[in-house]
Amino acid sequence: MDMSYPGISIKVELTVLAEYLDGMEQGISAVCDSYILKEEEKNKGLPHYEFSYIYEVAKYEIPRVIKLPYLVTLYSLFESSILSLLKYAKKKEGKEISVKDIKGKTLISSYNKYMQHILNYDFYFNQKTMSGFSELNKLRNCIAHSNGNLDPRNTELKKLLSSNSRISELNGQLDVSYDYLQDAFGFIAEAIRELMKYMELRYFEQKS
Repeated sequence: MDMSYPGISIKVELTVLAEYLDGMEQGISAVCDSYILKEEEKNKGLPHYEFSYIYEVAKYEIPRVIKLPYLVTLYSLFESSILSLLKYAKKKEGKEISVKDIKGKTLISSYNKYMQHILNYDFYFNQKTMSGFSELNKLRNCIAHSNGNLDPRNTELKKLLSSNSRISELNGQLDVSYDYLQDAFGFIAEAIRELMKYMELRYFEQKS
C-alpha cells in the first residue's frame, strides 16, 4: 500500500466518527444529568417553578447543540475525503486537469464528471448519494451560516421539515433525530468507502 494514499487516514476518520456516534446518546445523557445536578444545586431553596426550565433545556436544547455539529463534520469529511482521493487519482493517472477545474450543477455532479470524463473511471456517485448529500448540504448551510436558526423564507428547508419526520423545528431552530444522524453517517461512509474500494482495486490489487 502506498503510504501517500489518503484512504489510509480517511479510514481512521470514519472509524473515529462511527465510534463517536455510537457513544453520542450516552454522552448526551451524561451531559444532561450533570447540567441538571449543577443547576439544582445552584437554585437550592428557590421555588421549583423558578428553575423548572432547566429540565426543558436538558431534554431538548443540550441534545440539539451536540447533534447539529456532527452534521457539519460529516459534510466536511465527505468533501475533504473525495477531494483528497481525486487529487491522488490525478497524480496516479498523470492528468493535468484537477477536479476543481470541473464545473457541475452540484458538487457531486462535478465529481462524477471528473471521474468519468477525465479519469475515465467506471465509477460514479449514484442518485441516492446525490439526493442524500443535497439534503445534508441544506442542513449544513443552516447550521454553519445561521447557527441552526431557521429562516421562515427558506422554502427548501420548509420542504425538508414537512417531508422528513426526523428533521424538526425547536423554538425556531433546526433539530434532527439520532436516527437521522445514523443514516447520514451511513450513506456518507458508504459513498467514500465505495470510491476507495474502486481506487484500491485499480491502483493496488492489480499489482499483487
